[in-house]
Amino acid sequence: MRALHPLVALLTALQIATLSFSVSANTDSAQYEKGQTLSQYCMGCHGEAGIANIESNPNLAGQNKPYLVYALKAYRDGIRKGGMASIMRPNASGLSDDDIDALATYFAAQSGKQTTSQSGNN
Repeated sequence: MRALHPLVALLTALQIATLSFSVSANTDSAQYEKGQTLSQYCMGCHGEAGIANIESNPNLAGQNKPYLVYALKAYRDGIRKGGMASIMRPNASGLSDDDIDALATYFAAQSGKQTTSQSGNN
């Protein structure tokens, strides 16, 4: 069997990588859209696009995706107790793993709350 010319091998590898990226991007896009739809149920406490209007409620926008997945599963599964768990558990109890991934994808992609620094005296 004859070996492929290195340039042909490289081009083939690039085509496969591009196809894989395209499938991944479409999956992420679908998860983002699903998360955006599901996020409507979060707005009351966590604000539009995950920026809470009430200071005591956490912002979800810009949060790390793995943390959001962990936290939502912990609320859903009754692992997190205390604090706002009594509110979050009923809200998270109906979420599937895929729903949680979609919400985490959406909120992690949002811009976090921008703070302004105050200049003090030097």
